[in-house]
Amino acid sequence: MSTPLPWFRAYTEMIDDEKLRLLAFEDRWHFMALLCLKGQGVLDDAGPLLPRKVAVKMGLDTRTLEDVVRRLAEVGLVDQDTMQPLNWHTRQMRSDADPTAADRKRRQRAKAKTGEASEGVTDKSRVTGHDVTRTDIDTDIDKKEEVVKELELVGGGHAADASPAATPKPSTTAKTATRLPDDWVLPMSWGEWAQSERPDMSAGDVRKEAEVFADFWHAKAGADAKKLDWQATWRNWIRRCDGRKPAARTTFAQQQNTGETNYQRSMRERAEEVVPSIARQAPEASATDFFKSQAIEVAARRIEQPQKRIGGEA
Repeated sequence: MSTPLPWFRAYTEMIDDEKLRLLAFEDRWHFMALLCLKGQGVLDDAGPLLPRKVAVKMGLDTRTLEDVVRRLAEVGLVDQDTMQPLNWHTRQMRSDADPTAADRKRRQRAKAKTGEASEGVTDKSRVTGHDVTRTDIDTDIDKKEEVVKELELVGGGHAADASPAATPKPSTTAKTATRLPDDWVLPMSWGEWAQSERPDMSAGDVRKEAEVFADFWHAKAGADAKKLDWQATWRNWIRRCDGRKPAARTTFAQQQNTGETNYQRSMRERAEEVVPSIARQAPEASATDFFKSQAIEVAARRIEQPQKRIGGEA
């Protein structure tokens, strides 16, 4: 069994890894469990009891474990025969499991005190203020720096003179949702747009709708009352409103001109509301002619109610 690791390296690019995204959620956890077992050294103890040990650790039976390993192997994450995670050694650094790292650090510090030069020692650490020993991490960083320098030279510049590319700064003018101002009035351009969008609405209708719009949003509470773009909210409001005008009350003079009584008017309005098909039969006729020409047959029936006597039953 290899030296167990208290931790292992996991990379943030896992969230976008196509192999992992091909797996179901439970199999992604199974893969992480196998990585943990690899770090503990369980998978390195090859033997006939290895499948049973792994199954017990993962809380599975051996047949289910075989299916899990098969699915992980199909996407190229583990070896189906040994259950070993592929590319483990290319992702984990040797210095993570080096038991002599502490001893080497003590020796390096002792040499630094006596003034002896030590090969493989970097400048003083910016964090601790002491000299540090080169590890695999430092080697990886040096390799990246060499690649960057080569690219700069290929581009025609010099590594020493090349200046890093300017990093675009994030925009600090992001919009925030706000409530409709208390003193809001309909801008002229908004009103003109509303009339062009809704030819069925007059200028007075648009002004009336603007008053309804303002009253609605001023009275509304909660986060829903805040909008990023109030002009877009106004456009959607105009598109959705029905544009119908409230029915005007009939004056006494109008009743005299039409010859329509209050009862006839109420019956006409009721007919137009409940039976619009009847009202459409004579749209040009006056109300009086309309009711004279229409006959509504209603079957008569007699409703008898028992008469009660005072002090006794009917």
